Amino acid sequence: MLVLTSNEVIAFGHTITFERDDGRTETFRIVGEDEANPSQASISHGSPVAIALIGKTVGNVVQLGQRDLEILSIS
Repeated sequence: MLVLTSNEVIAFGHTITFERDDGRTETFRIVGEDEANPSQASISHGSPVAIALIGKTVGNVVQLGQRDLEILSIS
């Protein structure tokens, strides 16, 4: 498994804050399927949101269905 030490590009294990096109801000951590719990702000690496975000950087706007998500921070 590749372990990244940078928070420049979204990868497994990162916490991402993004703004939705409706103005709401959300923060999620990308985790394994067995750890995922959206009500606790963690999503599976295989979820549509995580798939759309992985490999992106701060400032990118990602289209997810009919919605746009602007990446605000990666940690």
